[in-house]
Amino acid sequence: MIPKLIHFIWVGNEAKRPDNCMESWRTLNPGWEFRVWGNAELNGIDWVNAKHMTAMYDRELNGVADMMRWEILHAHGGIVVDADSIALRPLDDHLLDCEAFACWENEIVRPGLIAAGYFGSVAGNPFVKQIIDDIAAEPSVTHDTAWKTVGPLRLTESYRTYGYSKLRIYPSHYFIPKHFSGVAYDGNDPVYAHQLWGSTRASYDEIRQVDVDAVQGDFGVVEAVAPVAAAPVAAPAPAPVATAPQVTGSRLETIHDPYFVQKVEISTEIATVNRLELFLNICRGKRVLHVGCADWPITDPATSLHLALEAVCAQLDGVDPHVEALAQLEPYVSGRLFGSLDDVTDSYDVVLVPEVLEHVPNVDDFLKSLERVDASTFFISVPDAFQCRGGHFDYIDGAQTFVEVVHPDHNVWYTPYTFANTIRKYSDLQIEQMWFFNRISILALLSKPALAMAA
Repeated sequence: MIPKLIHFIWVGNEAKRPDNCMESWRTLNPGWEFRVWGNAELNGIDWVNAKHMTAMYDRELNGVADMMRWEILHAHGGIVVDADSIALRPLDDHLLDCEAFACWENEIVRPGLIAAGYFGSVAGNPFVKQIIDDIAAEPSVTHDTAWKTVGPLRLTESYRTYGYSKLRIYPSHYFIPKHFSGVAYDGNDPVYAHQLWGSTRASYDEIRQVDVDAVQGDFGVVEAVAPVAAAPVAAPAPAPVATAPQVTGSRLETIHDPYFVQKVEISTEIATVNRLELFLNICRGKRVLHVGCADWPITDPATSLHLALEAVCAQLDGVDPHVEALAQLEPYVSGRLFGSLDDVTDSYDVVLVPEVLEHVPNVDDFLKSLERVDASTFFISVPDAFQCRGGHFDYIDGAQTFVEVVHPDHNVWYTPYTFANTIRKYSDLQIEQMWFFNRISILALLSKPALAMAA
């Protein structure tokens, strides 16, 4: 049985520590013990992997915390939860009835990757000790990113290598109901926490000021603990402050025939997230097929998305119809390059199709070829006319000239509706979610019908 002991780890600038989030765990789990591990503990304890922690400190503090996590759990048992998470309901006893548990990061966006941020175990767990020893045996853990060398990928590969079947892996929505990519759980099963993704979004300054009560209200806190002491008689509640009604309709609906008014759900969750940052996070540790890999005609290794992805993918192959561009790219890559989707025969975790659809001469044929690829997840992005309307179009009346800022090879601009309609009309791919993205684009997460995300 895992002890009722919750650990938080926070190293670095303690002024940024999200005490508001950590307090939510204490409030909803009053019968538990809590311990915060910080700079004093980092510097005052004889850690097995102290050398690696020192090397990692100036690079990725989250990597230092990952290494501390394993040693804390082995010594004391309990659960280490990410400090930038908000508790939504008390932890149930049945979660603890095992030697160790974790959860998936996300079954759709990061299939097969075990999250390290919510790991529980008994003290002296041999699997946890093996992770510690394997890290100690590495000559360096800073040759790659921390999530690979000491964090989630290390955990996942150890689980597979050692066949640790006693690890109970819970659904991602238990602790990560909303992934940083925007994919969110919409079912009725228990949700114990909400992850704010501080290290991924570099947003700890904002997280420590988050209104925890508001977040809990959005999700709905279950079995919140009532105060032990009797509360004094409350004064009469003040009159509610008038608020503007929430806008749920569009003025366009009042001036156009309903037949021509189309509505599409699309999230603003990642509207300002950098293109490269998100694609790297989506593809890390995955077998990826990158469609449109050559960036033709600007095939510059210094700015190549494909070469940036190569550094983080477990396997990366590329497809592009411009064979001369593939020839320029080939010396820099280790994966295979194909001139046509019809030449692809391997299986992939992710098929990435960034800003390609607007170039293809026959969308119907292209999407049918894309569907034939053996993959569980497809990400397609396109330029968005709606977001670009202010900065990409102009008309010079005196010269009777329309000015447009666009790649000269583009055939079409998309909007959320025309993009979704194109996918649905010309393919059987299921749209799981769409986002405004990178300030100028639309991103869609697609799956094949048999793999469509359950509600």
